[in-house]
Amino acid sequence: MIQGISISVITYADIGTTPISSPNYVLSLHSSLTLGDTTLIFNILLVVLQILLVFLGEDKLKDHAVRLIMQLPICILFSIMIDLATKIMIFILPENIGYITSWLLVITGTFLLALAVALSVTASVAMISGEYFIKLFAPLVHKSFSYVKTCFDVVLVSSAVIISLFLTDFCAIEGVREGTVFAALSTGPIVHFMIPRLKWITKYF
Repeated sequence: MIQGISISVITYADIGTTPISSPNYVLSLHSSLTLGDTTLIFNILLVVLQILLVFLGEDKLKDHAVRLIMQLPICILFSIMIDLATKIMIFILPENIGYITSWLLVITGTFLLALAVALSVTASVAMISGEYFIKLFAPLVHKSFSYVKTCFDVVLVSSAVIISLFLTDFCAIEGVREGTVFAALSTGPIVHFMIPRLKWITKYF
C-alpha cells in the first residue's frame, strides 16, 4: 500500500515518475490502460522471470513457491492502490502545482518508497515483484540488494527513455525527468541506510 501511494505522489509531481514505474507510465500514456494496469502486467512478467532465476540459483522452486504465489494478490492490490491513490491526489491537490511543491512531493514519495522497500526486505514475508526479483538476482551476481536495486532502476529508466522516443517518433521523452533521476539514485542508498536500522522488527514476524 505504501509503495502504491509513493508512486502516485511522485508521479503527480509531474517532474518524472519512479524508476520502476517509468516504462509502465510511458506505456499508459500511449494506451487505454492506466498506470495501475500496466504495472500489474509488468509485475506478472517479473514473477515469471523470478521462476527462471530460481532455476538458475541453488534453491529449489518449492522453497520460493509460497512467496511467488503470494505476490499475485499483492500485485493486484498494489496496482489498485496506484490508481486509487492517483484519484485521491487529483481530488485533494490542485491541477497546477509549483516547482518547489513538485520537488517536495518527489522527496516525500521517494522516502516513502524506500521505507516500504526496506520494510518488505526486512520482514521477508511478502514482497512486491520488483523487490523480490532483485532479492533473487542479487546473490547470482554476488552484490548487495541496494546495489542491484540502483542498477535495476537505472536500466528501467533507460528503457523508459527508449520506449518514449520510439512511441513519439523521437520527438519527446515522457515520464523521465529530474524527479526520476533523483529517485533512481537515492532510493537504493536510502534502502541501504534503513535496512540495518529496521532489523528489530524481525522479532515480530
